Amino acid sequence: MPAMRSLYLLLLLVLLPATASAAPAAPEIGVLIGRISQALGGPDGGAPVLEEQRQIDFLFRRTVRDAVTTKELTADHRYVSLASGDRLRLDIRMVDGDGKDSAAVVDGDRAWLIVDGDKHDAESDVVAGRLTEFSPDRLFSVPLALAFEGRQILGDAKLSVVARVDDRGKGRFILVGTDPDGTETARLEVDARTYQPLEVAFRSPSGEVVYRYADYREVTEGLIVPFEREFLRNGIRISRTEVRRLSLRVADDPDRFDPDKRALPKLKMGANSER
Repeated sequence: MPAMRSLYLLLLLVLLPATASAAPAAPEIGVLIGRISQALGGPDGGAPVLEEQRQIDFLFRRTVRDAVTTKELTADHRYVSLASGDRLRLDIRMVDGDGKDSAAVVDGDRAWLIVDGDKHDAESDVVAGRLTEFSPDRLFSVPLALAFEGRQILGDAKLSVVARVDDRGKGRFILVGTDPDGTETARLEVDARTYQPLEVAFRSPSGEVVYRYADYREVTEGLIVPFEREFLRNGIRISRTEVRRLSLRVADDPDRFDPDKRALPKLKMGANSER
């Protein structure tokens, strides 16, 4: 009987599935990059899909760390682009911290700022360049590029793949880029189930830069973006962004580009499930 019991236990060990703590096997690097691309809209998706849109209505809440005081400031933002970017408007409404509600408007070759009920004319090229920093293609440049650029997003680094399961039992695939000397220069972590990027890290002149992403949603065919984003530098969180709406249609508003209108409308943030 003891021998039979030992044989029975051996069969159980052989036949039972692997435990949840086992790390998932990593696909070959080319296969993994292809799956990441498909998870973000495919080789014809991502940034090119967003660039061809003639209308964008982008509503988000952003918390930033002030570089001087190190205090956090939170503000709601609405970025509107019409006529493929010829008409732009960014509204900012403070939620927490020091700052003033404002609007920046570009209408062709004219531009102006509205602060405290006063209008200030400005150079259209300068304002348009500043507003691009708040556009979805800038805030989500890495996921958008990964959809169609794949391996090129990590530059000339030599790529390798490591599989792991984190402490909460959720699998991640980790792509590590190294230079010719073998030094790690970039790291990309993707969800082992969805293949969507969770974290991107690389070295910059100012130190290590890390982007973290979550809550991916399909806005339109070929355009899948994270509705949550964190930006860290040298381990310190610099900003956190929560998207409330990303729409490719903009409701008509005759006051939006009227140079005589100086009142700042309230931003209706709603829940972050809006699209």
